[in-house]
Amino acid sequence: MRLSARDKALLDGADGDVNRQAMDALVQLGEAFDAEDMVDIGYAHVHAGMAMYLGDVELMEELAERGARMSVPASTNIANADMENWQATKAPESLVRLQKRAETAHLSMGTGGCFTCTPYWAGHWPTWNTHMASIESGVTIFSNSILGARSNRDGFFAVYAGMTGRYPRFGLHLDENRTPTHRVVVEAAPSGTADFTVLGYAIGAHVTNAVPLVTGLGRRPNLDELDALGVGMATSGGVAMFILPGVTPPYTDKDETLGDRLPSILVRERDLRAVYDDFCTGEENGFDIVHLGCPHASFEEMKHYAQLLDGKTVKSDVELWITTNRTVRQMARDSGLLKPIQASGAKVISDTCPISCHFARTCSPDPSLGVEPPKLRTIVVDSAKQARYIRDMIHCPTLLTTTEKAVETAVSGTFVPRW
Repeated sequence: MRLSARDKALLDGADGDVNRQAMDALVQLGEAFDAEDMVDIGYAHVHAGMAMYLGDVELMEELAERGARMSVPASTNIANADMENWQATKAPESLVRLQKRAETAHLSMGTGGCFTCTPYWAGHWPTWNTHMASIESGVTIFSNSILGARSNRDGFFAVYAGMTGRYPRFGLHLDENRTPTHRVVVEAAPSGTADFTVLGYAIGAHVTNAVPLVTGLGRRPNLDELDALGVGMATSGGVAMFILPGVTPPYTDKDETLGDRLPSILVRERDLRAVYDDFCTGEENGFDIVHLGCPHASFEEMKHYAQLLDGKTVKSDVELWITTNRTVRQMARDSGLLKPIQASGAKVISDTCPISCHFARTCSPDPSLGVEPPKLRTIVVDSAKQARYIRDMIHCPTLLTTTEKAVETAVSGTFVPRW
């Protein structure tokens, strides 16, 4: 790799051993992917330090104590507990204390304050052609496909990129990898975020880790639907970018013709129904939780929830969780949206979600934490992403439906399906 004078200085320890370690890791990453050089990044979305995983918090504390600091604007991914309202999820206090230690480390490093999978709803909005790094697949695909920024799916390397402000030039940082590989023709009429997560899931399952050009929607989806479309693709496949002509910079409506010479995939309503069916395996009259807000809800979604729940009451033996980030929760509080939501009995939760809290059965918590995942019968969701990971990480059946029908389900106590 061609390294700049600054890169070499970091490798030589000019900014301390912790930054030398970070640059060394990035150089090894670049060499593994045959990167020619490094690029400057303008933003990083980094690992939270998950209290449920052995050594994870200690690693973040060690980096902070050694002087690690973010050199670019940075946000923090989702955590294991709502650190303001942890009682809402019945999280063990020992877990919350450990998660707060990670928060303290992040604050000293220049991140923290908003643990979320949707930092863009909290004001982190990297502009067109900004190189960046992200641990969260949903952030990666939103940034590439909607904002026109440039990011790979980076794992822990996002922390090192944030520390150094540098990243190897490979993958979606290169122009040649940001062109469509497949054309997807949609012959269905998705409506609302649930349908768009399902559509994305169906597309991702077909194209795996390609760059699909999506056509046939018939209208321009709103931002929440675009977000949902992306996270669906990123969940079932390794998709890190899709192209929607007229939305994805720099592609215009005229670029639909780019798909004429590409392998073509047809997605029909029956494909959407198949995804809904796949994630409807739970007990229709025996669910414990109804969950909305995957990915973490935007302010517009919070307005929608408030309208749906106004004057309603969640059934006494059902919990309705709404997950969003701290910034949006505060905006909802300030604007009065939390009143009808909380009056209904719903819980508004930040920093975490069902698949990231103490429900998960696929991690290795320190026995001293006393964490025992609860035995859940079924969780009702309005997101294909949440459904997939509830099944894989919590080992719990799901029932997947639309947002509106999920609210009906929470109020009636009886599952209301999409069809």
